[in-house]
Amino acid sequence: MIIRDIGDSQLAPDYGVLFQQIYPIGGEDLADWGVGRCVIEAGGQTAPHGHDEHEMFLVLEGAGEMDIDGERAALTAGQAVAIPAGSRHYLRNASDQARLVFINVYWPPSVSPLDI
Repeated sequence: MIIRDIGDSQLAPDYGVLFQQIYPIGGEDLADWGVGRCVIEAGGQTAPHGHDEHEMFLVLEGAGEMDIDGERAALTAGQAVAIPAGSRHYLRNASDQARLVFINVYWPPSVSPLDI
């Protein structure tokens, strides 16, 4: 059994936000898939980027605006968004007071398609 603490003391700057790699424990290069916890402070956003993996954001707290290849949509706590591999994307915190907290999960397209 592996138990990880996932508090604010575990967060570090990465991807333009505060980030904690939950799995794999030794860093994201150790496995084909992974899970992280992210915090975007009020008014902030993730760095626009793309990668070879599919990704999903599960919003736990706050509200934001998701941009995937120029298509934008509001995203709030209790929602998840699927991000196709190869797409350029970012998530902006829509609040100037509250933080946005989400879990990201990523996996290679060879493991499973995004649309199942």
